[in-house]
Amino acid sequence: MTSIKLSNVILPAFKECHKVIKAGRYLKHVFKGGRGSGKSSHIAIEMVLDIIKYPITGLCVRRVGNTLQESCYEQIKEAISILGLDNKFKLNLNPLRITYLPRGNTIIFRGADDPAKIKSIKVSKFPIARMWIEELAEFKVEEDVDIIEKSILRAKLSKGIKYKFYYSYNPPKRKQSWVNKKYETQFLPNNIYVHHSTYLDNTYISEEFIEEAKEVKTKNINKYDWEYMGKPIGAGVVPFGNLVFRKITDEEIHYMDNIRQGIDWGYATDPFHFGRWHYDKTRRTIYAIAEIQQVKLSNREASEKIIYQGFNDLEMICDSAEPKSIAELQTYGLKAYGAKKGPGSIEHGEKWLDDLDAIVIDPERTPKTAAEFENIDYQINRDGNVVPRLEDKDNHSIDCCRYAFDNDMTQNKTVVRKFKGGV
Repeated sequence: MTSIKLSNVILPAFKECHKVIKAGRYLKHVFKGGRGSGKSSHIAIEMVLDIIKYPITGLCVRRVGNTLQESCYEQIKEAISILGLDNKFKLNLNPLRITYLPRGNTIIFRGADDPAKIKSIKVSKFPIARMWIEELAEFKVEEDVDIIEKSILRAKLSKGIKYKFYYSYNPPKRKQSWVNKKYETQFLPNNIYVHHSTYLDNTYISEEFIEEAKEVKTKNINKYDWEYMGKPIGAGVVPFGNLVFRKITDEEIHYMDNIRQGIDWGYATDPFHFGRWHYDKTRRTIYAIAEIQQVKLSNREASEKIIYQGFNDLEMICDSAEPKSIAELQTYGLKAYGAKKGPGSIEHGEKWLDDLDAIVIDPERTPKTAAEFENIDYQINRDGNVVPRLEDKDNHSIDCCRYAFDNDMTQNKTVVRKFKGGV
């Protein structure tokens, strides 16, 4: 076999990635970033190395099948040449397939035009243990990717072989894209490794590409940040620049006595959300203490959960759009009231939150609240202009928070009262 020195082949920015992949700690390896970063080229190299080392099959997927030849196929073909292994592989165009000749295992290519069709892939001798989904952001919903993943993960592998999935994409502009919400976060599952790269990490990038990037940076910094730096800029403005994600200890909570509580209604696909907060007026800081979020949660069940956790000790301000629900909570012994709404109340509430010195959220105590505050973005109108109002999607904890601090926002001096009524 041809002798190569991988350190001369793998870009410096990806050397640590190669070590991580080799260690086999993670199932999913996510490569995101801007144009020309070299992420796809690196994955192609990893796929080739995997097929050589293990008696397995590799699967390359794109949402649209007819884009595979000019992307994944050509990338792997190039990786084979870079590694000096042209004589070890057989290339086939119809169907698309690359075969490692010494063993006979292959890299196959499939479109996910219908994700369910990938379930029918059968490989008798060499199990599919490697998968590369190129341009992950092309998938409109995460469920389509889940179907493909579960189809591959069915078989039990031989000892010493692990499943490894690779994903590559340029982050969509919208922060609320499912891809951004899943991977542009500090709160990742333990089986996911994420690497971000840009053209500045690619030592083989052309001078013309660099000059083009500089030109765009001069003329439109937002476009540059999105296309070349791989940042999901959204509306180009961060709604809450005062977010602080950290652990809130039990000792801290013990001394928190300025409590606010809110409820945002939901039932079917739209979740009910209850939030409990502390307001440090001196430091102009609010703390997320607890949350209850669930779909198909009846008012009775929600009341039981609130009472079980002892959160019926104080009043709670609810979305006033459902007076019957508020009245029902009161019959269960909860001191529930409707928020005071009016023209501009939503924008005023969002501005009040943004004007605080800090919004402190513990991702372990309140994971839904953390994710929604982190991923929210401003609305954009038909003309592409930013509207000073948050997206009306996945903002249940934010609406709940606005209701909880309704009296504070309207400068009402009503004090939160202890509720001593029975249940």
